[in-house]
Order: sequence, then structure tokens, then C-alpha cells
Amino acid sequence: MSLRQRFAQLAPAAAISQAIPLLMAPLLTRQFGPEALGHWALFAALAANLATVANLRYEYAIVLPRRAGEAALLLELCLWVGGVVGLLSMALSLGLLLGAPLLSGRWAGLSALNPALLALGPVVALAGFQQAMTLWANRLGRFGLIGQARVLQQGGLAVAQGLAMLAGWTSAASLVAAQLLSSVLAPWWLQAGGLRLRWRRSRTLIAGRRHVRHLRRMAKAHRQFLLINSPHAFVNALQETLVLACITAWAGAAAAGYYAVMVRLVKAPASLIGGALSEVLLSTLAADWRGGQSLRPRLGRSLWALAGLALPGMVLLMIVGPGLFAWVLGEEWRVSGELARWFAPYVAAHFVAAPLMVAPMVTGRQAGALVFSLAGNALYIATLCLVLGLGGSLAAALGGVSLVLPFYFVALLAWIWRGGVPASNALQGARA
Repeated sequence: MSLRQRFAQLAPAAAISQAIPLLMAPLLTRQFGPEALGHWALFAALAANLATVANLRYEYAIVLPRRAGEAALLLELCLWVGGVVGLLSMALSLGLLLGAPLLSGRWAGLSALNPALLALGPVVALAGFQQAMTLWANRLGRFGLIGQARVLQQGGLAVAQGLAMLAGWTSAASLVAAQLLSSVLAPWWLQAGGLRLRWRRSRTLIAGRRHVRHLRRMAKAHRQFLLINSPHAFVNALQETLVLACITAWAGAAAAGYYAVMVRLVKAPASLIGGALSEVLLSTLAADWRGGQSLRPRLGRSLWALAGLALPGMVLLMIVGPGLFAWVLGEEWRVSGELARWFAPYVAAHFVAAPLMVAPMVTGRQAGALVFSLAGNALYIATLCLVLGLGGSLAAALGGVSLVLPFYFVALLAWIWRGGVPASNALQGARA
């Protein structure tokens, strides 16, 4: 199956799954207000931060082995690890609840999230199970099933949020409860779609201590995902958690709400197109790399296609952003449109670069990707916090991010491009 065919299977479902929260946004902004949405965004960012390492990134190794039995062992390893990380997340949430009375000054506003933190552990564990089953479906070429699961999850979230609004529950805790309920749907649908049975048929049936040794062998063989890719993903997700915490502390929960809604809406195209593209690129690039082929042709085509979409979107957002947000979400949310205008250049650069970050996973350059990730996140957080700390507005802080970070993305893309040629091909080219 070609890259275009795989993308075509995922794209319609991805479009629907992204359209659902976009359609819900005008209702949420009119019912909950910026403070409740800001606190929910902080919880969602923390949960997503931990969910990125729920399986210690071993799920991305599932598509790599040639033998189905080894891939099945990796899937089982992910399910065990996801359960343990979920328990650790639950312990973290209890620690945050006990430590909440110690918060003071500008950080005291973060304690408004306290009751909802109890949902952190289950949300993280369920996200880990979903990610593992999704990559197993990716290996089997079940892209339609992946899309169905995502649509079901977003649809369930919308229904739960709608019921909360009908009941008059307009606190951040009700939004967290809706997120928890919807988190059950995707992993349930994936395992109900035949993946569990195929896993049992293809896995290596080894019992007892010998089975544990095989799980440890697979974990050791793919330890690069644990030691390098896992910190990389965690640092990337940590950026949004720290940014929301800093905005809440310096500018208030309402400003965090304006920012969170803006980011969710302007990054929706990236989640729709970039997410589907990275999903299919991972398995396609892995197959090319195993065959000794250069990744540059596919990377180049993807790069130009993404840039052709990103630049017009950036210009449109800078021209009509404030009016568009006010019209769709309500006049109060014109503030989010002003923020989007300043943030547009960063969004465009991120839209182009993010889907191509699967290439270092395939080429074994995850250590370099981690270094780039640390540098990029440090630049983002330092720029934003420096402007806010000096008394600047949130719009000015986002403008600073848009001024600095595009140069970083250019350097990142150049590094990915240089590593897209197998060593054997590069050696033959040098001899020629």
C-alpha cells in the first residue's frame, strides 16, 4: 500500500475527529468561560505530558521488527508498562493534592484544579493502552480502524461535554470527568476490532520466567526508545504544561484559557494533516530504510506539501484572526484571535516540521533529535517567560516566540535532511 493510499484511509477519520472539537468550541466558550477552560487545559496538558511516555515510547518499536512474534512481545511490554506508569501517575496526583496547600502567591491559582487531579492516573493509563494498540494496528495496516477509534473518542468527549452543559455543570472538574469517560472508548474499540485475536495468534507463546526473559530481551534491544526517545517526547510535551502554568501564574487563569483555546484551534490543521501524515510516514519510512533506500524523496515531497498549506494559513490568520475568533466563539474571545495573529508564524513553522520528526526514529538518530528538542523547548519557554516576567503582554510574548523559533525549525529540518541517506548509500556516493 502506497503512502498516498494509507494517508487517504486516515485523512477522512482524522478530519472528522478534528471537526468535532472545533464544532464544540463555540458551545464550550459560551458555557464555561476562560477560567474553567484554562484550568481544564492545564490538566489536559499534564495528562498529555505523562501520556507521551506512558509506554516509555516502546510502542513506536512495534512497527520495526520483521517477525510478528517479536512485535507482539513489544505490544505486551507496552501494555504492562502502561499500567505501571498509570499507577505512578496516580501517586503523582495524590502528591500534588497533598502539596496544594503549600502553594502561595501567584502560584496559588493552580490549586483550583485539585479535585480533578484524581482522574490523572486512569487517563494516562488508558492513553498508553490506546497508543500501543494504535501502533499494532499501524503494523497490520488497519488504518481504517485507527481512524474509527479516534472519531469515537472525540465523539464520546463531545457527548459527555454536552451532557455536562445540559446538567448545568460548568466547572473544570466536569470537563475532566468528560475527558476520563471518553478515554475508555478508543482502546476498547481497537481491541474489539479484531486486534486482540490477531495478537494472540501471532505472538510467541512462551510461559513463565522464560516469557519474562523474552520481554526483557525486547526491552533491551529497543532501549533507545526508553533512553532517548522517551525523554525527547516528555520534554516536548512538558513545554505546553510549563507554558500554561507560567501563563496562569503571571497572567491569570483567564489568560491561560484564551491561550489554550487559541492553540487548540490554530493547531487543529496540524493535528489533522500532520498527525495523519506522520502516522503513515513512520511505517513507510521504516520500510524504505530497511530496504536501504534514501528517505530524502519522501521527506522532500512531504516538506513542500506541508509548506504549501502552512504559508497561506499563516497569512489568513494574521489578517482575519481577531474577527474570526469573535465571530465563531463570541466577542469575548476576540482576545484569542489577537493572540493567534502574533502566534501564526510559529504555528506555520511547527506545522511543517512536526510530521517529519518521525524520521530520526527510523534512522536511529534519536540522540540528536533529543538535543534539538531540548534546545527548541528551552527557546520557547525562555522567550515567553522572559517577556511575561518583564511585564510584557501575552501577545508580545507570543510574538517573541514567532520571531525566534522559525530559525530553530530551519536548522532542525536541515539536520533531518542530512540524515535521510543510509550509510551505505552515502559511502557509495562519496566514492563516486
